[in-house]
Amino acid sequence: MAGLLPDHSVTVTEMTRTPDGARSQLWAYRIGMGREMRARRYRGHPQIRTCTLRSNWRERSTGSPAYSCVIYIPHNIQASRKPTTEQEEIRLQWTNDVAGYDGEHESTFGAYLLRELANAPGSVPAVAPLPKRVHWSAAQQTVDVPDVAYEAYMSDDTTLHQALLTLHTHGLLFLKSVPEDEASVSAIVERIGPLKNTFYGSTWDVRSVPNAKNVAYTAQDLGFHMDLLYMQQPPRIQFLHCIRSSSEGGASLFTDSMRAAKDLLHQDHKAFGRLAFSRIGFHYNHPEEYYHYAHPTISLQLPGGFRSTAAALEQLEGDNLSPGSLLDVKQELIDSVRSVAWAPPFQSPFHGTAAFGFKPDLRRLNQNLQRWRWAAQKFSAHIHKPDGILERMMKPGECVIFDNQRILHARRAFEVQDAGKERWLRGAYLDSDPYYSKLRVLGRKLGSSLPVSPA
Repeated sequence: MAGLLPDHSVTVTEMTRTPDGARSQLWAYRIGMGREMRARRYRGHPQIRTCTLRSNWRERSTGSPAYSCVIYIPHNIQASRKPTTEQEEIRLQWTNDVAGYDGEHESTFGAYLLRELANAPGSVPAVAPLPKRVHWSAAQQTVDVPDVAYEAYMSDDTTLHQALLTLHTHGLLFLKSVPEDEASVSAIVERIGPLKNTFYGSTWDVRSVPNAKNVAYTAQDLGFHMDLLYMQQPPRIQFLHCIRSSSEGGASLFTDSMRAAKDLLHQDHKAFGRLAFSRIGFHYNHPEEYYHYAHPTISLQLPGGFRSTAAALEQLEGDNLSPGSLLDVKQELIDSVRSVAWAPPFQSPFHGTAAFGFKPDLRRLNQNLQRWRWAAQKFSAHIHKPDGILERMMKPGECVIFDNQRILHARRAFEVQDAGKERWLRGAYLDSDPYYSKLRVLGRKLGSSLPVSPA
């Protein structure tokens, strides 16, 4: 460790006592290439404060003024290792130390903390990738994912953890025996994290209303789509609780867009590349709100970032790959599909710059638009394959939970009954961050690895 300081980035932790010995302090030091040291006291210790410390630089604490600090860290500070009889302990002695410390200043570090920082075996559970997604058919989904009891979901962490993993692997599950009241959907969401508030409200109703401004609020057939793609950050998880079902019609339909993307890639990899290259605009255009955002139909995220993704797509566009290499590239792309954006009723007018990355030129825009339409029609054909469509007539007391950036949902037309008795679903949304946070917390609590969210 002495050789690492101060020319390489390293984080170390120290338990010290205040000069008067009145209380202990647990500090974490980070010393980096820029001869920078940051220190902060850990939570759970008295009079917590945070300080950032650099040579020839200072910053006051963000805590109470009574505990503000100004500390100079000499740029030539050095550390040497001191012998210790404790196997789980490392001791360092400092020279060229911070003003106020004499040459006897020592720091003691628990080896378990260093193992934790290094993510070494035998410490806390390692950060691990999420399990692979299952690209399902309707029959497979029915077998793989049985309904989950509401009471178990609400009270048992193991059940909730499995449900959250299922949302990653399959993207879709149903709760049963949900209390038939308006507050139930909020309780289901908040079991994971805070509700996502939108201009529809924290929760919202799906039922037919007079003069509806959205086809969802009619009794008409509603095609496959995803919600709120006109937002920069569309909701990740959607919840629909059936409070009242229609007497006739109104079945809910679901299909796996990532399976459709996989099938398209194997059938026509150039069409797949076209949908991944082109950003398509979506908008919500009403007198009181106007939202607009453009997403690729198929969003990819390879480990190497944008350059790796672009290089793989360019390889698809060319014809110089051997069959074996082409299969390797295809598998890499299938594994890197992060999300899908498909909501035809909410597509905005095409603009060359937004969709295809160049200034509007009518001839060129029309050429690229035709290529995109050709690819989109092929994708739509895979979405509508009968064996991939899960149809379910939801009953009162059931709640569907699904990944809104993966699972396409639709609805068959239904008969409107007497006023106040029509089909009624109560809906809500959840963002990605609280979903992944709960998944990690439960994984840590239950002794499994802490999953990494997609980059």
